[in-house]
Amino acid sequence: MKASPHSASSARIGDSVLRVEDERLLRGQAMFIDDIDLGSGTLHVEFVRSRYAHGTIRGVDTAAARDQPGVVAVLTAVDFKGAVTPITADFDRPGFKITHRPAIAEDCVRYVGEVVAMVVARDPYVALDAAELVELDLEQRPSVVSVHDAVVPGAVKVHDYVADNVLFEDRFASPDFASVHAATPHKIKAKFAASRIAALSMEPRGCAARFDRLSGQLELWSSTQIPQMVLSSIAEQLGLRNSDIRVIAPDVGGGFGMKAVIYPEELLMAAVAIQLGRPVKWIQDRYDDLVTSAQARHHCYEAEAGFDDDGGLISLSVDVMVNIGAYPTLPFGASFEANGAPRNIPGAYRLQNFAYRTRAVTTNSCPTGAYRGVSAPLSCFVMEGMLDRIAAHLGIDPADVRRRNLVTAFPYRNVLGLEYTEGCFAPALERALEKSGYAEFRRQQQAADRTGDVVRGIGLAVITEQTGMGAARYKARGLFRVPGFEGASVKVEPDGSVLACISQAAQGQGHATAYSQIVSDLLGVPLEAIKIVEGDTGRVPFGTGTFASRGMVIAGNALRAASVKVRDKMAEIASTLLECAPGDIVFGNGYAHVAGAPALRLSAREIASTAYSTGDRRVPPGTSYGLEALEYYDAPSAEIASGVHVATVSVDRRTGAVTVDSYVVLHDCGQMINPLLVDGQVLGAVVQGLGEVFMEELSSDAEGQPLTVSLMDYQIPRSVDVPPIDMEAISSEDGGRIFKGVGESGIIGAVPVLANAVSDALSGFGVAVSELPLTAKAIRALLRAAQERSGA
Repeated sequence: MKASPHSASSARIGDSVLRVEDERLLRGQAMFIDDIDLGSGTLHVEFVRSRYAHGTIRGVDTAAARDQPGVVAVLTAVDFKGAVTPITADFDRPGFKITHRPAIAEDCVRYVGEVVAMVVARDPYVALDAAELVELDLEQRPSVVSVHDAVVPGAVKVHDYVADNVLFEDRFASPDFASVHAATPHKIKAKFAASRIAALSMEPRGCAARFDRLSGQLELWSSTQIPQMVLSSIAEQLGLRNSDIRVIAPDVGGGFGMKAVIYPEELLMAAVAIQLGRPVKWIQDRYDDLVTSAQARHHCYEAEAGFDDDGGLISLSVDVMVNIGAYPTLPFGASFEANGAPRNIPGAYRLQNFAYRTRAVTTNSCPTGAYRGVSAPLSCFVMEGMLDRIAAHLGIDPADVRRRNLVTAFPYRNVLGLEYTEGCFAPALERALEKSGYAEFRRQQQAADRTGDVVRGIGLAVITEQTGMGAARYKARGLFRVPGFEGASVKVEPDGSVLACISQAAQGQGHATAYSQIVSDLLGVPLEAIKIVEGDTGRVPFGTGTFASRGMVIAGNALRAASVKVRDKMAEIASTLLECAPGDIVFGNGYAHVAGAPALRLSAREIASTAYSTGDRRVPPGTSYGLEALEYYDAPSAEIASGVHVATVSVDRRTGAVTVDSYVVLHDCGQMINPLLVDGQVLGAVVQGLGEVFMEELSSDAEGQPLTVSLMDYQIPRSVDVPPIDMEAISSEDGGRIFKGVGESGIIGAVPVLANAVSDALSGFGVAVSELPLTAKAIRALLRAAQERSGA
């Protein structure tokens, strides 16, 4: 995609302009959390964490640490009694069991890494050394880390008052499901599972806090995706007024959902800043990140599909268990992945007979949170895996099975009530098959020797992504702490420049560029004249935050509405000065001019001069002063983005090594604000999916001790692991005018397509992939197990 450089002319929605934020970022002018300087009196914090996955706290001896030169305080739960109330992530409603998480452990620890004490010192290295001197008297208790072990009768209780370790459970069955399913001509069963993974953003977490005793104002800087919800939680847990708190997310070096969690460290940092009356700062290292930052996935599925002789999917049942770790995390609670998993399974297919049981299971593991795609990559792994099994059972090509089951008529309401107003699933499939050379690959595959040392396979995945969910969708899922809407304000300053404040926070997605393009397109001002402000609750409107592919869908529409309101007022003023009708005013290249008469024009500065009465002209009679507007937007339903992924792989049976030979993506994200940014989002997400399928895994022993504690242990994709990725946008005629999300569709498609490609390559040996990751060791184990089953 060829990019256009910045210029003095206005940019349009749909232009591939270069990112406006890159100049500052590449020249080292960014302000990340570790760059925050609160002055020479700043104190530094190190957290003391549990070494056991489950244990009773008998005592915490802080004397040796307190005696160290430079140590200001060593604090335990006793010091925060009444100052920080426990975190309650869920509401009392059917299907939920409420748990309370202390910000700092009081009587019991439930996972390795839980905060037990905090050291405050004048130097970060002093704090680190002193933390080693805090002696924890912990009585180790039996622990449970497997969901299957956690739900058997008599299992270790993670929380003494939760007998079965299930914090959320839900069931659904479409009308007459049992009888319809029983009558299906064919049935197949399969189990699927995926291990834990880490978000592993380039910048780990951190925060800094300052409290002004005179004004009573608390300021907290945090590498967060959700500053507004962090503010609300601090107010709730510390008993403060919202108006007395300001939360600022500076430049954030990646988040991927892991930073869309409200962490105990944020609450404790705010509390200690108030207690000590001194600025405090904490920066996480990579070990701490891998052990304590919210983890993801760790799902188990049991599925049974009923289908006809032609491969038509008649019915599907799934039983889902999600390992959420020791505590539900704010703001999404216990149900987030467990509720989302079955809701994503119908996807792009005409499944009208569906039943599920889903459970969120607590274990003695690090809590889980949001991660790119949330449940959808594994939901699609299950659905696409079942479709391939149907094809194999009937001897039908996997592409034909998909053709026979895709939704093709719109609008369409799926079995769970989700409305698809439009879509292009079938055209996207055909185009992806054409681009990938699918038919030719199949022809060559049939002619090739499929028993050699290196075998090749091809995978398909047709996926949907529920983007831009608003308040109604979150409330329906029981996520009452998530507001759902976003706000944006637009102000043309007296000098003609534009300030746009948006209730989001960026982590590298290119927000400043995309939002500037919306404003530039509507107001006709150049990108250089626009300033985007995000992540500062003291400056931006209230809103929800950045996650779940909602930025352009919801915040973008709020910004568009505010920009239109300002543009209309500018047109009103310009039409009076140029003696024409407001509808005759055209905006572009920094000017408002009369349609058909570009010489009759006014600059944004001249219009603003009139609006603010800073020149020789007054605003027209009946027109208010100023040029600004504030708008909020809440999506009535989710916008359904989609994609088709086709990948080919080569598998070396001797070593288990997999090479991705080719990769094609057809994606529908509606109207693209900046195709260059879209390409970056899809590419990055596909690479993360490649890591999830082939290498990423957070492991622990039977007692819950983490075994993956550094980048020597946790492998992520390198540039040499990434194949050329051929991307193409597609949309329906109606969908081409709609903002849809695109941040997660890449990983949602990558997980099932790569797993299916490996499964296809190994199908001649009786292997069907059902568990991730597919490391070389795992592939060798699958081949050995298949050989043992066959008796060869």
